[in-house]
Amino acid sequence: MASDQPTHPLVQPVVRPVVHRDVVCPFCGLGCDDLTVEEEPPATLAVRSTDCPVARERYARIPAPEPPRVAGVPVPLKEAVEAAAAVLGAAQAPLVAGLGTDVDGARAALALAGRLGAVVDHALSDGLYRNLAVLQRTGWIATTLAELRNRCDFLLVAGPDPAALHPRLFERWVTPTATFQTLPSREVVFLCGEPLDGTRAILSGLPVTVLAGDSARVGDAAAALAAALADPSRASGAAGIAAGDIAALAERVRKARYAVVAWAASAFDGAHADLTVERLVHLVRDANRHTRCAGLPLAGHDNVVGVNQVCTWQLGVPLRTSLAGGAPLHDPHRFAWARYAKVADAVVWVSAFQPEVPDFPAGQTVIALASPGTAFADEPAVFIPVGTPGIDHPAHVFRSDTVVALRARRLVDRGLPDTATVLKAIAAALPQEAPTC
Repeated sequence: MASDQPTHPLVQPVVRPVVHRDVVCPFCGLGCDDLTVEEEPPATLAVRSTDCPVARERYARIPAPEPPRVAGVPVPLKEAVEAAAAVLGAAQAPLVAGLGTDVDGARAALALAGRLGAVVDHALSDGLYRNLAVLQRTGWIATTLAELRNRCDFLLVAGPDPAALHPRLFERWVTPTATFQTLPSREVVFLCGEPLDGTRAILSGLPVTVLAGDSARVGDAAAALAAALADPSRASGAAGIAAGDIAALAERVRKARYAVVAWAASAFDGAHADLTVERLVHLVRDANRHTRCAGLPLAGHDNVVGVNQVCTWQLGVPLRTSLAGGAPLHDPHRFAWARYAKVADAVVWVSAFQPEVPDFPAGQTVIALASPGTAFADEPAVFIPVGTPGIDHPAHVFRSDTVVALRARRLVDRGLPDTATVLKAIAAALPQEAPTC
């Protein structure tokens, strides 16, 4: 029965935070699906279940929505879409890039690029192509995160600690007990890289060996190790690591039941970082003459792996592709976004995961679909704020190992459109004489 007693005006109701459990994190390639996120009005999020710096920073950074802008002037969304379509309809060499979006956003971006005859690329494709270039040249033997957790008894981490980019790698996929079998032990070796303090703490219960060496020469160490596998007694030193240590490491690789070589290509320095990856791939190939061994290339911030998957299954070729000639033309050098932006006459830049847009050449016409609060060196021709996948709207994102697409649900409603909706609206508003692919 309702009370007829008046509520005291000074007594305010207690607003308790909304708790979201088993949240899928869409921000890095690990796709962790066990987060607990608290929501406090108005739409403030805080991660409570992990100290992962990527998750904590990204969920906490959700600024208030803002209106679209055309030439710096706030306008309704419909007017901003029409202005973007007018710019793109007149473009002769457009670029659709950034592509920090979910699977639906990637599909809509490729459809728009097909209408425009544009070049497509992801902002983080440099690291991706250090791996893809080797895959295209030589092929490789790769494994998954689940296989790492359930079967690997010897993990060789090549180069800088990948936990700098994927903070929960060791917590989620190395230290947990295998699900399908009992492993006698799991050993971790760092080759030409020092584990971070947090990594050391997580791996404190496992045998860990550090062969620090020269991180810039991890490819040399991998080549020396591959050569030593056939006859460890003939090992030679490399990258500041003694021959005896290389020989001992070769023996341990040979005795492993399931060895995994893991690396984060985006952490490698130099213009020829793909050659470092190639030596690691050859190491895996040579190790398979003696035992079972697989590589684990790690990538995937801002769904770069998912966008590349979409591009590959829709066009038959990966990113860094032009749709201007009636058929997809793939050229990893020519159509890298940073290079093509210098000649493009209009750029559609999508950055839905974070408020970051690069500096473009002076006078470049930019249409930016990005998070609210994005700071620009130069005001874009059109700016349309979009929601963050897995926060403002449901989204599918791919894990780093490419075999799992995860669905992240919506947590808050800031009234922001998703990227796919905006891109489809722009495509629908294009003039009819726009070129078709």
